[in-house]
Parts: sequence; structure tokens; C-alpha cells
Amino acid sequence: METKVYVSLKTPIAHVGSNYDELRINVAYQKGGINYFSGNIENSGVFVYLTPVHRDGISVGQTICGDQHVSGYKILCKPLNRKSQKQINLVAEKVLKHASEIADLYSDRKHREVYNLIKTLTEGL
Repeated sequence: METKVYVSLKTPIAHVGSNYDELRINVAYQKGGINYFSGNIENSGVFVYLTPVHRDGISVGQTICGDQHVSGYKILCKPLNRKSQKQINLVAEKVLKHASEIADLYSDRKHREVYNLIKTLTEGL
């Protein structure tokens, strides 16, 4: 099952000479541990990663600096102690059906609504 999609943003995000015109929605497992950038301890589990990108046919451009609207963020959907492809596929199936709606909310800077939608979609998995 595909766990990553690219969806066009209705309003491109301009940042330092680049226009990010697509939102990459990726569902993946992340091992828990220390985040070396923030120093926080993070849980392990299935996350949905939202990242604005620009694709030009050969490469995919993104930024790692800036606010969450420019650099993207992740949402923990299913806490797990070990990787389970079945759980990743279940989360991906639920979330990626609503990719266009998520991209529209993201484009409008409605990040709380994005979070609530994804949490609602994956609740009870």
C-alpha cells in the first residue's frame, strides 16, 4: 500500500525565493528516543508527516528551517512499541483518503483543524 502522496496546495507557500506548491503527506513508523534538535523525548509509533514541497521533475525541494507552516510537522496517530506494517497501512488508508481536505486546511493555515481531522480519522485504530 502507498503510504506517501503529493497533493497540490491551493495557495503556494512562499519562503526564501521558493514556492512550495505541494504538500507531501507521509505515513511512517518512527522509533522513540531523544530528538537531537529539541532535546525532547519522543514516543515511538505511526506518525503522519506533513511537509510542503516543490517538485521540479528531478528533485523535491523542502526547507527544514522556519515556522511549522513552512517546514511542516508530524502527528502521532498510533503509539506502538515496534514497527507493524499492518498498522502503518491502516493509518495510511484512513488518512490518505482525505489528502485533499488536509491539504486545503494546511494551505489555509488551519493547523489545529488538520490535527483534529487526522486524530479523528485515526481514533480507535
